[in-house]
Amino acid sequence: MKKFLLLTLSLLFITIGTEAQSWNRMIPKEIKEAYRKGTRSVDGLPGVNYWQNHSDYKINATLYATASKLSGHETVVYHNESPDTLTYIVFRMYQNFYKKGNARSWKIAPSDITNGVDYHNLKITNMAGKDVFKDKSELATNLMVKLAEPLLPNDSLNLEMDWSFHIPQKSWNRMGNYGKNNFMIGYWYPQIAVYDDIDGWDRTDFNGVTEFYNDFNNYDVTIVVPPGYMVWATGTLQNGEELYKKKISKKIDEAYKSDEITTLFTTDDCRSKKVLKNYQVSSSWHFIAQYVTDFTFGVNKEVNWQGSSLVVDTITGRRTFVDVVYPDSMITFPKAAEWCRWSVNYMSRELPGVPYPYPHMTSWSNGRRTGGMESPMMANDGDPTSIPSAQGLFFHEISHSYFPFYMGTNERKYAWMDEGWAAYLTNGIMEAMAPDYNYFQRLSSTFERMSGSEKEVTLMTLSYLISDWTTYRSQAYNRSSMSYAYLRDMLGDTLFKKGLHTYMMRWHGRHPMPYDFFASMEAGTGRSLQWYFLPWFFEKDYADLGIKKVTLDNKIVVQNYGGLPLPVKIRCYYTDGSKEDIYQTAMVWKTGESAVIVKANPDKKIDRITLGDNNIPDINEENNNFKIDVSNGN
Repeated sequence: MKKFLLLTLSLLFITIGTEAQSWNRMIPKEIKEAYRKGTRSVDGLPGVNYWQNHSDYKINATLYATASKLSGHETVVYHNESPDTLTYIVFRMYQNFYKKGNARSWKIAPSDITNGVDYHNLKITNMAGKDVFKDKSELATNLMVKLAEPLLPNDSLNLEMDWSFHIPQKSWNRMGNYGKNNFMIGYWYPQIAVYDDIDGWDRTDFNGVTEFYNDFNNYDVTIVVPPGYMVWATGTLQNGEELYKKKISKKIDEAYKSDEITTLFTTDDCRSKKVLKNYQVSSSWHFIAQYVTDFTFGVNKEVNWQGSSLVVDTITGRRTFVDVVYPDSMITFPKAAEWCRWSVNYMSRELPGVPYPYPHMTSWSNGRRTGGMESPMMANDGDPTSIPSAQGLFFHEISHSYFPFYMGTNERKYAWMDEGWAAYLTNGIMEAMAPDYNYFQRLSSTFERMSGSEKEVTLMTLSYLISDWTTYRSQAYNRSSMSYAYLRDMLGDTLFKKGLHTYMMRWHGRHPMPYDFFASMEAGTGRSLQWYFLPWFFEKDYADLGIKKVTLDNKIVVQNYGGLPLPVKIRCYYTDGSKEDIYQTAMVWKTGESAVIVKANPDKKIDRITLGDNNIPDINEENNNFKIDVSNGN
């Protein structure tokens, strides 16, 4: 017995040691360097030397609706909290995406191709007021500004410029002029790129596919619009009482305190000029938002506005206003106020189970039928004809409030760190509101089509390196969402949530990387999960389980041909007419074996066996059925 125990322990230590060595090989040198510098730690906590930079933006923008043009003046105070001396600053000039000659992974209508952002009066001064601008150069959607004097650690710079650009009217890459006085403006202002402890400056160009990686900044934004136009935006409107008529302002105040969905005004009210105090002159809309990763705004002239508030934090009693803005002729938006309210409530109380972090959440109709785009406190949504599709879309975009905005993830490198969560979390509302839609089965089927194919890439492949759209979608949305689903399935709701909350509380308002997520999930659950993360995130293991053999004493050998840790679901049909369902979570593959034994009822005779169901992807179902051959006993 003693020898057996020693042998068992030896094998256990060998397994743990081998797993640790395999994991260590997967960690790139940039992350190891961060561990060495103490900005991050191997246990998933922010390191003792963790830092991140931020900016204070003051922007005055003017919309020229008829010309489909936006111009602005901005001043930025950039705070260098890093230990590094910076010799240049990187501005993101997003609208150079539409500049003639620039590379992009998105089809652009010829009429929307422009000369890019027209910027001038660029000034950079230190805190003493000295001009420190030296030189500049453009690289696609990045503007590199060299400094005559470097920006030292714990010091700041003042940056200022005027700019303007054409708002696209046919090629709406997450923003644009959607016609009928409807504008959603995102990716719009010259924005200072992230400088972090892993890569230094983020110099990844915007090609139309990969999305956010932003610092947590403060915004003071004033938007001037033509007569009769109204603005909704990230942050809190500061001068609403100056703009809206007294009756409307009173309704808004009441709706911010009420659980009931209120119609604040309709398109008829807008046409009858019952909403604004002044319809004769341009109006200025002033918003302030603090510690958010971006600023977006929508502009329209004749819309319906509905909303209500709800308590999102039961401890403090804090409320969030949830509203929808849409023109007439929308199919599903008239019901959207109810769905969006349900979504914010679900996220705050169920999953992720963290109080919604912002004062409002506005879902804006762009008038199209498909697509959606998130930003802090704002979502740019299409209007699907299918009610379940619309419910899923609204929830998906709102869920981004947590990933990547609450967490500050680098979606340019690891899109699965936010899109995967949005795709998976949506399953909660779909199961409750549209169970017949079979949302999870659709996820599984979509993942199955790509799994094991030549085009599939690992989750740890940097997102901006993926040029094929179907490959990107599968990587960012499908494989990752399935990995989260089966992780929750094997850990159970309580333990899974504990791990997720550990990760979220550690990295709220910071910039987590995948290794911070992996280690935090292990710390929160108290479980070793590297055996699970390696095949799902680092390898190209694929979905293929099969029945290899069945023994005379009813032991079913399930072979994992694809190597991906998946649940095992078996249905045994016995010769007496009865049947038995046997289910084991993905935990069954923890030991690293390529096959497992599932025991059926030994007191009955098996007639046939089926493996799997529509919730478990499998690229080869030919080995998922087994019929007992009575003639030879097998």
